[in-house]
Amino acid sequence: MKPSHPESPPLRIVIVGNGMVSHRFCDELSKAKFDQKLKVDIFGEEPHPAYDRVHLTDYFKKPSPKTLSLGNSDWYSQKGYKLHCGLRIEKVDREQRTVIDATGQSHPYDKLVLATGSYPFVPPIEGSDAPGVFVYRTIADADAIIRHCEGKSSAIVLGGGLLGLEAANALKELGLSATVVEFANGLMPRQLNQDASLVLEQQIRQLGVTPLVGKGAQKIERSNDGLLVSFNDDTKLLTDILVVAAGVRPADQLARDADLNLGARGGIIVNDQLQTSDPSIYAIGECALHRGQIYGFVAPGYQMAEVLADQLCDGSKTYQGSDLSCRLKLLGIEVSTFGDYLGEGRTLVHRSPTSYRMIVLKRDCFAGGTVVGKWDQTHQLQLAIKEERFMTPSEQAAFEKDGQIPEGDALADWPNNAIICNCTQTTKGSLSICISSGCKTVSSLGKATGAGSVCGSCRPLLAQLCGESGQEAAYRPKGRKSLSTTATVALLACLGFLLLAAFPEPQSVQTLYFKISKLWHESLYKQVSGYSMAGLSLLALLLSARKRVRFLRQGNYGWWRAAHAILGTLCLAALVAHTGLDFGKNLNLWLMSCFVGLNLVGALAGLSIAMEDRFSGPWSRRIRSLVTKAHILFFWPYPVLLGFHIYKAYAY
Repeated sequence: MKPSHPESPPLRIVIVGNGMVSHRFCDELSKAKFDQKLKVDIFGEEPHPAYDRVHLTDYFKKPSPKTLSLGNSDWYSQKGYKLHCGLRIEKVDREQRTVIDATGQSHPYDKLVLATGSYPFVPPIEGSDAPGVFVYRTIADADAIIRHCEGKSSAIVLGGGLLGLEAANALKELGLSATVVEFANGLMPRQLNQDASLVLEQQIRQLGVTPLVGKGAQKIERSNDGLLVSFNDDTKLLTDILVVAAGVRPADQLARDADLNLGARGGIIVNDQLQTSDPSIYAIGECALHRGQIYGFVAPGYQMAEVLADQLCDGSKTYQGSDLSCRLKLLGIEVSTFGDYLGEGRTLVHRSPTSYRMIVLKRDCFAGGTVVGKWDQTHQLQLAIKEERFMTPSEQAAFEKDGQIPEGDALADWPNNAIICNCTQTTKGSLSICISSGCKTVSSLGKATGAGSVCGSCRPLLAQLCGESGQEAAYRPKGRKSLSTTATVALLACLGFLLLAAFPEPQSVQTLYFKISKLWHESLYKQVSGYSMAGLSLLALLLSARKRVRFLRQGNYGWWRAAHAILGTLCLAALVAHTGLDFGKNLNLWLMSCFVGLNLVGALAGLSIAMEDRFSGPWSRRIRSLVTKAHILFFWPYPVLLGFHIYKAYAY
């Protein structure tokens, strides 16, 4: 945008919709760097400011809007925005660039953002408008359900997808016995295959919810005893309340009336800049159809919000689509899908009475996965899929036998582009920057980045990153004690090289010391110790390459790091035998100084890693980063100096 002048009018932005995605867009807009003033108006149909619809079930435990609130009216006014709650926009006048609300008042815009979300889909079932039939979408829906359920004992939910299972959980919170009816042959048919659905069915049945699959409701009748529901298999069920949670449809009527381009099955068509067929009108969230895809999760909407805020600042970000991966907790049961989980490829499956784990491999590399039930390696699976890690035949067989994948790197060693929070697509790099700037708790990281604020499944990882204790205790890398002990020994050995004088010459050939001194005096012994030291150095180098070369990633990184430190310590022992603590002169002096310095900073790096659970905060991470970089810096001249040393030994 052009630089503003004192007389320049503010940029008028109108946002239709005040849901989670709209709220995130307002937040991103406040962080963006605009070159001119903004006049922002937000219109929401509901009487409440934006709230967390993902956790609507929590409202049944504590029925207060504050339970789910994302930001009150003061939050918007502090950012200079004007929020209109309970005011519906009825029409968009594209020629005049105005929107008209339900009272008939016009509101001009320069940029219009449609964040209208979606509405519940109610199948054409006879009697679906009878008293006692509800949808499950808003706080108003929840209030109506709560009032109706007083004194009731049974409930039926039509729909076994994400929304239906959440509704069943809400009814269970109210003390009702809930039955979930799904027309498809398994629960969550869009995410899970039949085997995974079967495990989920068994799990929710144990929690007191009855699943019925392969059944479709045909008629709902009101009787003195409640609602009588007739199904397509000629069975009938009597219930006190029926909740329809058969999915949602994009709320695109406003765009339809404005003659914007829509998809054949609904949804406002947008390009990579999130513009509709009218360049001054944008759409984000569940109402937007991007490259033929409508996303039913909040994470893609958050990504759209971030891109659009950047676009309005004349930024270069574009929306390229979102990963369909999800990690949810339904009725307390974890359900996750990652990568190309429905794609073609070789599948590995591990089943147990309480869990289902499936991995999709392409060319023996992780490509997708499905998990039902608790598994402490779910985040490692997600990272392995993202990095397309190689899986050996023995690892594949081990997974099918015991349901475990090779241990990944410690969280501290994950790459900066690794996704920590799947809902907000927050990376480890972004979180590390926040931690360095002073965010030391899970809550402060959530406020700074939004991570952990949606489904909350990543909160243990956030706790590991910032070192917060409690139930989400910080990560303790495997091999920590071995690493600490070995690094201490290496540190003391290096200090000995620097502080102690070279071993003296023996005074008599008849002493034991004379025989020991042959190690650093006689050519044969020196060759053995020298080549041993070179071989150990090469092995240590290969272990460090393990983190960077995909097919070398076998076993847990913590143990390999401890092995790397042990090899370094053995190198120092070989160096003592090779030199007798004599640094020598010229080339030998340079080589010895380089090698001792390499091991000294390596020992310090090992100690900083081993004690990272005791000392947290930005300063400790900076120390670790500094000594690690110094360790790498000392290594670069070492092979060159060693090569010249070997050449000199044989040439002269």
